[in-house]
Amino acid sequence: MDTEHRLTENGPLTLEQLKNYRAAVDELVQQIAAGPAAPSRAASALVELAADRPEVCAVLDRLPGGGQVTLARLKQEVLTFRPSVRSNAATPATLAKVLLLHQIDVMWWSSVAPFPDDHAVESSPQLTSLLPLQRKGLLAFNFRIATTGLPNRVRRYAMRRWAPGSAPLSSGLSYPLARPAIIGLLNEVATRFTESVPGWKRGLWVNCIVRSVVVQQRLRQLGYSAFVPSAHCTGHAADIEMTWLDHHQVAAPLQQVLMGYRDAGVLNVIDEGQAWHLCLNPALVSRYEDLARPLTAAAMEVDG
Repeated sequence: MDTEHRLTENGPLTLEQLKNYRAAVDELVQQIAAGPAAPSRAASALVELAADRPEVCAVLDRLPGGGQVTLARLKQEVLTFRPSVRSNAATPATLAKVLLLHQIDVMWWSSVAPFPDDHAVESSPQLTSLLPLQRKGLLAFNFRIATTGLPNRVRRYAMRRWAPGSAPLSSGLSYPLARPAIIGLLNEVATRFTESVPGWKRGLWVNCIVRSVVVQQRLRQLGYSAFVPSAHCTGHAADIEMTWLDHHQVAAPLQQVLMGYRDAGVLNVIDEGQAWHLCLNPALVSRYEDLARPLTAAAMEVDG
């Protein structure tokens, strides 16, 4: 990672504090996993252990309501955990880890109002359509759009049935829209991934970028691990397909690329199983907006 990417100590938390937080979370989750597997015991252990770790409190105390309010919310999430094929956690301990790492997202973006519904997303001047960029070959990453239409659902079923492994098993983006900074970021990540695996021709796949609060709540009701608040609902997060890449034995290079961004303080990165979750640090937004600006200008010029 270039030195220009690195954060200074003038930021809300230093790189060392973020590193210490993640290390403390790993230790805390190992302790939870070593105890009884019942959600009630795991939830209680989460609160007790987290409250005793100053590295953890350094993040949780900065969240809306403070550490106690945050821990009460996380405890309730773990307490009501029920494993399912739709959940990205198999045990209360793994859920606790994902939840705790998500609090970095909340710390970074809780001051930004989320998009409440479809209209708010689709009418937002802060979001850019991905479709003209895709048509003009200006995106280095791939995606599909979620659909409920029967013809497209049949087509995707046929692809899964007759050409398994040709594409990820992802429902696709809720909206073909993104903040310019996320477009610039994903293009850069995709380019670095491609450079690290020159023989891989299918590129990087993005499963999710923007969600409205309504969509997020609907996913929760269906049993998915969709947390509230979420940086997806402010447009500052993305989920990158990993299981499909692992099937083709090219996941490890992408993981190394993403860990480099995480260690440089550019991203919060969370292994959520099928996908890895990325959230952009607010301190780097302007940099990635600058990277996206020529792309969006070119798309508007050609389409106009």
